[in-house]
Amino acid sequence: MLGIATLMMQQAMAQAPTVVTDTRFARGATMAFGRIKSASANGGPTIQKRGFCLAETPNPTIDDMTSTKQISNNGIIYYFENLKPSTKYYMRAYATNSDGVTGYGDVIKFYTIPKGEITYWYNNGGDAAANNRVNAAATEACEIFNNLTCIKKHFSIGYSAGTPTADCYYDDNPWMNMGANASYQRTGTIMHEMQHGLGLVPYTTQWNKNILRERLDGDGRGSGHWLGDRVSAFLDFWDNTTGSQLNGDYQHMWPYGINGAQEDDGTLRTYYANAMIGQALGEDGLEHISTTFADPCYVFDQEDDVKYYIKNESADRGLYTACLVATPTGVLKWQTMTIEEATQNDNAAWYITFTPGNQYYQLRNAATGQYISYTGSSIKTVEKAAPASSENWHLMKGRVDVDGQRGYWMIHPQFDWSVKCLQAGNDGATSAAAFDIANSAVTQRWLIMTADQMNTMANYALIQMKQSVKDELALVKALTAVPHVERTAGVDASLQGVVSTVESQLPTAGDVSEVSAMLTSLENAATAFLNGVNATDMSKPFDLTFMLVNPTVDSNTDGWSEAATVSFQCAEFYEKNFNFNQKIGNLPAGTYAFCAQAFQRPGPYGSSAGVSVNAVIYAGSNTARLAHITRDAQTSKVGVGREQTMNGKYVPDNMEAASAYFEKGLYENKVLTTVAKKGAQLQFGIRCPSMGSKYWVIFDNFRLYFYGGVSIDDVTAIKGVSSVPAATDNTYYDLQGRRVENPGRGLYILNGKKVIIR
Repeated sequence: MLGIATLMMQQAMAQAPTVVTDTRFARGATMAFGRIKSASANGGPTIQKRGFCLAETPNPTIDDMTSTKQISNNGIIYYFENLKPSTKYYMRAYATNSDGVTGYGDVIKFYTIPKGEITYWYNNGGDAAANNRVNAAATEACEIFNNLTCIKKHFSIGYSAGTPTADCYYDDNPWMNMGANASYQRTGTIMHEMQHGLGLVPYTTQWNKNILRERLDGDGRGSGHWLGDRVSAFLDFWDNTTGSQLNGDYQHMWPYGINGAQEDDGTLRTYYANAMIGQALGEDGLEHISTTFADPCYVFDQEDDVKYYIKNESADRGLYTACLVATPTGVLKWQTMTIEEATQNDNAAWYITFTPGNQYYQLRNAATGQYISYTGSSIKTVEKAAPASSENWHLMKGRVDVDGQRGYWMIHPQFDWSVKCLQAGNDGATSAAAFDIANSAVTQRWLIMTADQMNTMANYALIQMKQSVKDELALVKALTAVPHVERTAGVDASLQGVVSTVESQLPTAGDVSEVSAMLTSLENAATAFLNGVNATDMSKPFDLTFMLVNPTVDSNTDGWSEAATVSFQCAEFYEKNFNFNQKIGNLPAGTYAFCAQAFQRPGPYGSSAGVSVNAVIYAGSNTARLAHITRDAQTSKVGVGREQTMNGKYVPDNMEAASAYFEKGLYENKVLTTVAKKGAQLQFGIRCPSMGSKYWVIFDNFRLYFYGGVSIDDVTAIKGVSSVPAATDNTYYDLQGRRVENPGRGLYILNGKKVIIR
């Protein structure tokens, strides 16, 4: 027989299975879930056992806690039960072959959350069988929520024979009605109704607003996809897919919403998913209780002994050029410095710890040892032997990538939505500002990185910035290609000089600030150019559509003043007053055309043909009535979507059809306006102050054109002007009254009349 030592050596030398842990996971208060991405024998004996091992120390093994419990959902989900709440754990996948040799995958570090406290009271108002079903369902629903969420709420349940199914309203102490239909007296229905009590309602909460929802419906209620990352990350893991988004109407969600008895399959797969979506919604920002803020959780993966560097997400507040520092007096500033300077200056370095019991972070300056603290009106660093509640910070992850990184709101915890967060101001200043959950609140979000991550971001940013310069060069060249004449001598040559300099220096530029300066010089030169030229062919103005944010509203209304319903690459308002606009600043002086494809149906199809349109497209104070739906009616069907007949011709009857009509170039709208002073700001948009019953406005493809320093009359007078007549004295003048000896193509004054040379 082989000796024990020899046997152990042989086993150690045996070929271990190769295991890859899926880095995605899910966790609750007492449960954790993982997937094995792959496990292969790796040339050794057959794998006999797979699962996960878990410990409170790094690198767990099968000698620690293990689990092979499974849920089947597009592959296998392994899970642990009976974990300690508010505890740091490490877990990894393993596979053991028939020789008893085990291979391990990569380790996942995570924190369980505090245990939920969802409770219920039931009036036992039904018969014995109904009461037993309702109590059993409510007990199981509470148990699942409490093991998988940190939510605290008490539900009162009343038996109501007249209720067809069940219902529940949103309140800090919500009431739930359970009807007599036995198929709804189940766990899934209780969980569905509890979600209403936790914020899935058409009023008050973020579920009903337009920041975390894809759009608003015709009644102004939240609709479409939920835009929070925490929910999407959970669904990606749970369904073993990518690009997931929770969908829903004004008070229901799917998948896993259990919207009716037919969706209650009684499986842990569905019940667990429903509860964990509820937790993730709260982490994204849904108010489970009206007097509480979003649920804090471990979102920034920190190590206690690592130095971190903090940059504001806004390029105007030092994204590429500065770091957050603490001064000797405790003032927080974003200070201009290179990455090398930052890593040699501990005033710019921060140690970050995490407290599992409350899920808050603490940030301590590496040079001073002081903690970032909320002092009641300001945010500064203070000397503390140990952090207290004023040094706790809720880190809420942003939803927008910044050069491959994500920023975080640094929020002072309190029990309502009037929370304060750290905001970057002008000239290095910071302040305690009212929290703004919108993506546009870039000055409130901070990138938290190691030195290596800063270097990686800088390299990524350099590539992105160079591409931005290339894009700007293409835009500038397109502007200079427009037929034009100088009204300020030398602007053509000046712009071309900047273009040549940038083109020669860009390939070898190795610093973000250097490339950023190139972009600024191009933008300034282009602005000076536009302020000093006139278009000479009014049919070919300068295209400034690039100055609009999201001009095609293909999938969302980012950049615009309010949310519209977006589908089929266009946007609509139905029976709702609106003013859909955006403001653009630093505009060249001169005349503009603001265009869009759009129409209004002023009422139902049967009676709107003779009703005047009351919606307008506008630019500044100038307006033009929107096209009536009958204006571009067709003699034959377009054949896409639903169409109706009006006055014997076909018009769109839904968004799909309207999009098809727009694709044919129909329903063009234009308004002209003038900016008197260079650098001014102007508002552009479509509005309707009174959308009556069945009124419908739909639009797409906004465009902005610039004609230069000509007047609106100069633009509109071009129609009907023929080619230049024979002239004997060659006395041509440009539109500023300057004599032109040898006119090229363009618009001129000859013998007191406007003429075009083609």
